[in-house]
Amino acid sequence: MSKPGYSDQGFWFRLIFMVLYWLVLNVAITVFGILVILVSLMKLGSRHEPMTLIVWLKSVTAFIKQIFSFLSFAEEEKPFPFQSWPQVKSDEEA
Repeated sequence: MSKPGYSDQGFWFRLIFMVLYWLVLNVAITVFGILVILVSLMKLGSRHEPMTLIVWLKSVTAFIKQIFSFLSFAEEEKPFPFQSWPQVKSDEEA
């Protein structure tokens, strides 16, 4: 006879991490929103693209994707700081 899922200690650890990452997700979405506003204002007021902010925006987007993958049970591996920060390529070749 197998034990129910709630008797597994790993389930409770994952649940704790899910709550913590849900809180981190809220902060990350706020940072994402601030970066979107900054990039939009910089593009509106200037002909030059703010490449540094765009790279940060892509990086935060990748981090948010990692959190959603963990929270939706698509991935078992925990996001940053248990993995390295998501690296994105800058499009400065153009």
